Amino acid sequence: MEKLKNIPKNEKLEDFNREYLLYNDQNINKSFSFFRTSNCSSDKPILYRRRDYFKVTYLVGEFVIHYGDESIKVNGNSISFFPPSVPYTVEIIDEKENGEFFIFTEHYYDTYFIQSIKNFPLFNRSKKPIFKLDETQKSIVDHLFKKIEDQFNSQYELKDDIIRNYINEIMHFANNLNPSSERDYQLTSRERIYNIFCQLLDQQYPVDIQNPRKLRTASEFAEVLNVHVNYLNRILKEITGKSTSELLFDRLLKESIILLKHTNWNISEIAYSLGFKDISHFNHFFRKQVDNAPSYFRT
Repeated sequence: MEKLKNIPKNEKLEDFNREYLLYNDQNINKSFSFFRTSNCSSDKPILYRRRDYFKVTYLVGEFVIHYGDESIKVNGNSISFFPPSVPYTVEIIDEKENGEFFIFTEHYYDTYFIQSIKNFPLFNRSKKPIFKLDETQKSIVDHLFKKIEDQFNSQYELKDDIIRNYINEIMHFANNLNPSSERDYQLTSRERIYNIFCQLLDQQYPVDIQNPRKLRTASEFAEVLNVHVNYLNRILKEITGKSTSELLFDRLLKESIILLKHTNWNISEIAYSLGFKDISHFNHFFRKQVDNAPSYFRT
């Protein structure tokens, strides 16, 4: 897919909140946002690009969804799921009702559920996750989106836990629907390398406290894939917008947070199991990645 080279830099969730949403800074959540079409600045075009966050879009009317390598026309009620790895944009033809949307980071979901969202079947199949809804299905989606909006606007201290459960419910609901459109698509050699890289990365986790393993470096991944590390880095940068090292650090951070939140291992044990020489290196890694100590994520 050579056109990926021309896609603008990945958009971050906080950038979208700041540039497109009519919210005050104090109302901006850096991990999750719910909004309607009426909340958006109308004078800024939504570019065809990848994002660093997941987006769920609920639309009523006529739209063209430019998703990856094709454009899909939807008319009526629809719900669409956009992962960070695929470039997309939505072209409005005739909007019947205010569109409803929510966006969230991978960490927002993955540090609550042990199963990674990237492994959820909705995002792990060849079918495009764009679904047309009948009136019964629309009523179900209406109800779930209303629940998410109510929690997003509430002052309840643990509202994010409830929101994440509703996100999961919506994804399971959509996973049983038939996509609006699909077509055969032959993977390129670059996409195959990317897919194998993701599989190899997944195989490194979860770690075992009794048998800590040495996690592969970027060069070691390239060696296994039988490509030069610069070529692997270029492929991953094209497809994800991130370098090999950034992807490895992202995954290491995610796994670290999962262990901090979902195990009773002490921080030294977690650091050791993930290949850090000592806790000071682990602390330095966290400070650099999220500007917080590991202890911040203990529950």
